[in-house]
Amino acid sequence: MQEQTDFSAEGTSSISLREYGDILRRRRAIILQTFVIVLVAGVLITLFQPLVYQASSRILLEPPSYLINTVNNDPLAELFKLNSPYSPATQVELLKSNALKKKASERMTNGKSLTPFTVTPVEGGTSIVEVVAEGDDPNAVAETATNILKAYIEDVDASGKKKLENVYDEAKKNREKWLLTKNKAEKDLLDYQKKNKISEYKIQAESNQKQLGELSQMYQKQLTEITNLTTRIGEIEGYMARSSKTRPELLSIEQDLGWQGIKKTIADKEAAFAILKADADVNNDVFIAAKSELDSLKKYRDAYEKSFKLMNTRRDPTYESFDAELKHAQIDLASIRRAAEPNRIEIERIKANLNLVPDFANTIAEKQQAREFANEQIRYFTTKMQDIELRKNAKVETSRVIEEAQVPGSPIRPNKPQNIMFAGLLGVFLGLCLALLQELLDDRINSPEEAERVLRLPNLGHVPLVEEEGLRLIRDISTFSPLMESYRSLRTNINFAAVGSTLKSIVVTSSVPAEGKSTTAANLAMAMALDGKRVIIVDADLRRPSLHKLFRLESSPGLTDVLVGTHEIEDVIRPSGVDNVSVIAAGSPPPNPAELLGSARMVELIAQLEAISDIVLFDSPPALAVADGVVLAARTNGVLLVIGYGETKKTNTRKAVEQLRRANAKVLGTVLNRIEGPSSGYYYGKYYVPASVESTKTKRGVSEPVARGIEGAMDSSDKVEVNTLGNNSGKGQDS
Repeated sequence: MQEQTDFSAEGTSSISLREYGDILRRRRAIILQTFVIVLVAGVLITLFQPLVYQASSRILLEPPSYLINTVNNDPLAELFKLNSPYSPATQVELLKSNALKKKASERMTNGKSLTPFTVTPVEGGTSIVEVVAEGDDPNAVAETATNILKAYIEDVDASGKKKLENVYDEAKKNREKWLLTKNKAEKDLLDYQKKNKISEYKIQAESNQKQLGELSQMYQKQLTEITNLTTRIGEIEGYMARSSKTRPELLSIEQDLGWQGIKKTIADKEAAFAILKADADVNNDVFIAAKSELDSLKKYRDAYEKSFKLMNTRRDPTYESFDAELKHAQIDLASIRRAAEPNRIEIERIKANLNLVPDFANTIAEKQQAREFANEQIRYFTTKMQDIELRKNAKVETSRVIEEAQVPGSPIRPNKPQNIMFAGLLGVFLGLCLALLQELLDDRINSPEEAERVLRLPNLGHVPLVEEEGLRLIRDISTFSPLMESYRSLRTNINFAAVGSTLKSIVVTSSVPAEGKSTTAANLAMAMALDGKRVIIVDADLRRPSLHKLFRLESSPGLTDVLVGTHEIEDVIRPSGVDNVSVIAAGSPPPNPAELLGSARMVELIAQLEAISDIVLFDSPPALAVADGVVLAARTNGVLLVIGYGETKKTNTRKAVEQLRRANAKVLGTVLNRIEGPSSGYYYGKYYVPASVESTKTKRGVSEPVARGIEGAMDSSDKVEVNTLGNNSGKGQDS
């Protein structure tokens, strides 16, 4: 018995894992084809892809450190700025420059060309730069990675030496210029001295200048100290003005034992005085004495409190410290001012004396200063030239290779195992995507679960595909075949679907023609007969009847003859050749089949047939093709909808169910017909075939005897008698 499912809820349920498995099984061809195509393409691309080798080298960038100090207004300062280190990003760009590529290509051996390369700084804030070269020649990539760095080092060294030479030339030029300036200053001084005969003024002027310089330096230092002390005194006075001279009490008066005793005594006296005041005369001597004593105690308390505060209040030590510092600062300020005053007077005196010296003395002093300044410049540039000369002769290592490139022994691309594995995974993925896309675009019903989900109706059974036309009826096959078992299961599920209700008449229909409803109705009738029921199967497809061909009977008289009144029921009921199964053929083709099936006579006929049988099966036309089946379905106890596996469209089936429901027909469920593969349940049927019967199977999977000798292979409860009528009719045709 199939598991009962609630199909009353709106919407469709989610797809189960089993349905996904069915989808993969149905679409295995496209999955396999896609997998093979992608895998073969990946293998071919990998095999024909050129080999790529990789080599890498690393360089440590150490910026130059010329130990030549420059000062402000130094004419060489701008030249020495050229030797400041570049940023790592700038040096990376220099390594990528075309000029450097040209120099590196000149270093390649045996006519090799420079291969493509990348230059990247090593992460982590280091000064290391890595050069990675790739190409199809392992020797060329190794030389490229190495020669790029060597060409860079040579270029940096040559550039540094060129800069030093430029600085040396500039220093030499300045030194020569100052030599000329010095010689001219000396000549001017000698000529001036000889002309004016002023050698006696030389010593006096030099002494005065020297003394003036010393006193001016000392006086300037004293003025700086006076300014600092004045500023500090102002800061101290400001702080003292904002601060209090005293700090809070060290001890609260409430904590003093004497104060506590006085306070308690006054409280006792006040209580006694209050009692005395209430009882005695205010002019009484006792009252006056008590009041006087209480006033004395209060005055003593106030005096004690004032004395306590004076004793427990101290000066703020921070204030006292600033006060002491202020006094010392004021003393130092007065002292420095006293010492500075004589220096000021002496400076003014020397300046006055210098003003009394003849003008030619000052001129001589100026010329001497010009000569000394020229000598200082000559010494400066001489020192620089010596330093630069040392740098030129010394080998300064601005950068160094810390890891040279090695010739790679194997290529990095293509990675054959990885590429093939990736191609296989990509093929599987694309195959699954195409399979799911096909399934999404496929409007056909391909599984019992899908039928239940789409129609919200229980699937009462599924019938396997039978390739040979002569073996489509269960009377012609083994009782243990999968086809027989599928109809037994269908019979059982219909019985359970009818529990609690009367089920005497069933319409077997489909949405469109050629879905196998006639064969299904015939086989279901024989399966119900095997269960001991009396079954009448009526061919209600008045437009294209086929039951008479399946059972090898004449088509007339039949249903239409009874409905028009030319024959009685007894005249058209014929034996099928199978116990408990009777057949009513369609009869003569009528011009108005829908009206006949919807007539009152049809209702009477259904009631008569139900009275003389256990169940009546009607093979009706497709629900969407004509209205006949829908009209008939409304007058029976239930409808069984046959669906062609992998053929019937979901939209057609939905429309058929909607039409039947609008006609108030009770749709019992669906039967999925012509299922292929594992879904057909062949393995299930094979498992339950007895060994004695299994051994008699032929290569076609049909046990002997078949057709007219089937009784020997079936047990007594499921024996089927074969109709021996008519070689005059052809093979049964499935509608």
